[in-house]
Amino acid sequence: MISTETKIRRIRDKLSRIGIGEKKLDDAAILASYSINQFGNLCPVPRIL
Repeated sequence: MISTETKIRRIRDKLSRIGIGEKKLDDAAILASYSINQFGNLCPVPRIL
């Protein structure tokens, strides 16, 4: 299990690599929208309606 700070840093890094600037979002919003799967890939968090 990776720490929250490490997860946020990895998500921001992956988003910047693909050209999505998420600098305006705070850490909670990023964790609510994106995640890192077990293979280290960026994936969206499923939304429950």
